[in-house]
Amino acid sequence: MTDCAARFDIDAYIAALPRRALSAPRPNAATRYRVWNYALLKDYQGFTGTERRRASQLGNWLLAAGCLTLPERCEICASPGSTQMHGENYYDVPSDPALCRACHRALHLRFWQWDAWRRIVDASAITGQEWFALMPQHSIDIAGHLRDTWGWCAADIERSPIAPLPDAIAVMLPGNMLPHPVV
Repeated sequence: MTDCAARFDIDAYIAALPRRALSAPRPNAATRYRVWNYALLKDYQGFTGTERRRASQLGNWLLAAGCLTLPERCEICASPGSTQMHGENYYDVPSDPALCRACHRALHLRFWQWDAWRRIVDASAITGQEWFALMPQHSIDIAGHLRDTWGWCAADIERSPIAPLPDAIAVMLPGNMLPHPVV
């Protein structure tokens, strides 16, 4: 582990992620999760492609069911318009930041274009304690940290001990989520 990685406070970073309130689902909420036929995404922050797909299924269902609403401004640069969820903690979908396309792209390119990313952070951060301002240049193993803390039950996002879903939502969840090889 590098000295930089040893100094990084992963719990402070996770706590700094935005938190969105969840509402009860609409009565006509879909009874099936969306299923994609394209290849799984690469691992990111310790989360596997399967875990990322599962979080996408849950996040898209929460949005479509009216349980989750995205802000109309980017949570980094505050630009108005369409936002998209960015998964940082795939075990806690309501903590996914909502980003404009430009900030989302820059965030993913930060490993290779750190100076460009830091220009966005410097222009957007107010206190320096925002989640995106705390983000290190190196990859962090959020998933491994959460599994070390909570065990593999952390990966069961429909019954998460990290971010339990309200009963009104939990009872309506579809039963066709992509299976996880461990949970």
